[in-house]
Amino acid sequence: MARIKRVLGDFRKQVYDAALLRRRRHEFGRQFAAARPGAVRVQIGSGRRILPGWINTDISYYSPAHLDLLQPWPVPPGSVQFVFGDNVIEHLRLDEARIALRHIYRAMGSGGVLRLATPDVEASARSYLENGELARQGIQRSAELGRAIDHPVQLLAQVYVGSGHYLGFCYDYRALAAELEAVGFVVQRCATGESEYAELRGLETRTHPAESATQLCVEAVKPTNAAGR
Repeated sequence: MARIKRVLGDFRKQVYDAALLRRRRHEFGRQFAAARPGAVRVQIGSGRRILPGWINTDISYYSPAHLDLLQPWPVPPGSVQFVFGDNVIEHLRLDEARIALRHIYRAMGSGGVLRLATPDVEASARSYLENGELARQGIQRSAELGRAIDHPVQLLAQVYVGSGHYLGFCYDYRALAAELEAVGFVVQRCATGESEYAELRGLETRTHPAESATQLCVEAVKPTNAAGR
């Protein structure tokens, strides 16, 4: 395996994707067919994180199942009950996010719930501008994760630049709610890890107080009288 990696070099991901994505697409269909109707749960942008009882998807070869958010979902309209994305939506440009949300809405059944967690631009800006306890906690947390911060202004860089966020679109609550409502969802803000739905509790990975305080979590419900579209 090490020799293969050396030979492939920078092209390794493209080669792996080409070789394995067909299998991953088949795996999505297999897991969807095996799921209990009316209780299908799909994690989007899962990376290597596996949630038991969920169809864990991404666009890379290392994800158990493949799902491209910019394409219509390979499921009958109205057949998915829960969708969860932890720090995914900010990696899409705004025009891409609008496409992805429409596909999610169509795939979900009436009463289905989409839960999203993403960096909160407003909370991060307040943390920097106020430069108080929350900023101190953020700097300390960054040090714990091996990302030393010399100045509070670097807290903003983590939101806008970190993990390539500048290539996508960063949200505050007003912007994210408006985009979800434009698709047809009914939106409410939630605390990290908390939900009235048992299936959606405790899912976020960023649970440190400094992370929770600057994280935006929302649940978007497809109205019970809405048809797939």
